[in-house]
Amino acid sequence: MRLKKYITIIILFLAAFGMAQSPPDAPLTPQEWIDKMGIGSWWIFNIPPDEDTNIKVNYSSRILDSLQTNFCINGGRLHWVAQDMYDENGELLQEAINNLRKIIDDFMERDMAISLNVQFLYNDAPMTEKNRTKMKNAWAKLSDEFKDVSHNLAMCPVIEFHGWADLDKTARRDSLNELYHDLTIIFREKNPTRIMSYKPWGSARRAEFYTLDFPFGNDPLPGENNQFYYVASFSGSAGMGDWNKWYEGMPQSELDRLYFQTMNAGISDTSKIYGMNAAIKFRDETGIPFWCDHWRPNYHKAAGTSKQWSMEQNLAYVEFFENKLLEINSAGAGLQTRTFWDDETDDLIRLNQDSSDADIMAVKFMELLHNMCIDKKLGTDLLKNDIQKIEVYPNPFIDKITLKGKKLRKKEISIYDVLGNKINNFTIKKINEDTLEIHFANINKGLFFVRNKKSVIKIIKLK
Repeated sequence: MRLKKYITIIILFLAAFGMAQSPPDAPLTPQEWIDKMGIGSWWIFNIPPDEDTNIKVNYSSRILDSLQTNFCINGGRLHWVAQDMYDENGELLQEAINNLRKIIDDFMERDMAISLNVQFLYNDAPMTEKNRTKMKNAWAKLSDEFKDVSHNLAMCPVIEFHGWADLDKTARRDSLNELYHDLTIIFREKNPTRIMSYKPWGSARRAEFYTLDFPFGNDPLPGENNQFYYVASFSGSAGMGDWNKWYEGMPQSELDRLYFQTMNAGISDTSKIYGMNAAIKFRDETGIPFWCDHWRPNYHKAAGTSKQWSMEQNLAYVEFFENKLLEINSAGAGLQTRTFWDDETDDLIRLNQDSSDADIMAVKFMELLHNMCIDKKLGTDLLKNDIQKIEVYPNPFIDKITLKGKKLRKKEISIYDVLGNKINNFTIKKINEDTLEIHFANINKGLFFVRNKKSVIKIIKLK
């Protein structure tokens, strides 16, 4: 009897321990995961900071606080550079994993969705059997380490090396298929419902990923749901398309050519499919959604070079790219965090009398992405409806505005600040069936949004 009692206790303990090792939340479908971040929501951290490429932003929870609170940022690409984090036996250092775990927990506590992109090898590392084994062992260790983390975490093994540069297209594709298959088996043993993201980088990118075998029919955990937890990602490139030629009022024929270049990773040849066009083709043929995990305009180029874009050209490029992601219901990692974060003062870049053109550009990008974020946040449920035309004046205003539109109703009017918070410090006076007057009290100057069932209107309070 006593033995039976002990066995029961042991079973309950093991069961509790097993439960503790499972993610605490329900699985996310790939599209739910992508929707959680949306356009403009991706901010890239390199851990550790990459001194050689000037991506020097030391991780700080204040960055997350600022981006999430002020700019609707709800996720990011966390690029973990692991090639120097091995011991003499080729095993990942546990201390390095522990430090990474603290950062990921910080994201998860804020309910932010991220993709952990793990770079195991140097770019020029040859794909020897030894390096292949090293990569698999490290991936197995990480797959086990994070199996109990929220489903907000997706994981991506980065293949960024030139070890296959001498292979032809077919051999490169077959090698990628074999490696991704092995990594998938390892991952699914510990993470049957976590999203795995695929991304061939470097020379491996030359094998069009829509020709690969994702999500692999020989998944080790077969079932109608298991093959569903996959996404793919693609890289854009720095300054896709000839946006240095863009100007306001550009003829539509030239704009169309420019838009095609941007969608095709800068390639004008209509017989070739690259970049976002290739990702759309892949999604249409497989049903697996994708996200863009790296794109950027030309603001980072050295001033005065032939490829340097003006501020207007940069902003036009960003707006087109982000609107395209919104149109195709995808997400996009974009502007490097370092562009907006002053690592010396540990704060967002602020304009002052000594601000450089790069700082001004950074703030302009933040304003653009912030406004697009708010527009989407407030207007998503309006996209399927007819937009009601409403006239508002004066705008900007000091203490009151007048709205004119067809059959306006006081009870349907709501007002939000730039963070999406509903405000109540106003009164509405009905002038007639089509006219309302809104009076504001004790509200600081700034940008606000007036909303009814079929419209979202930006208004600016001056005092």
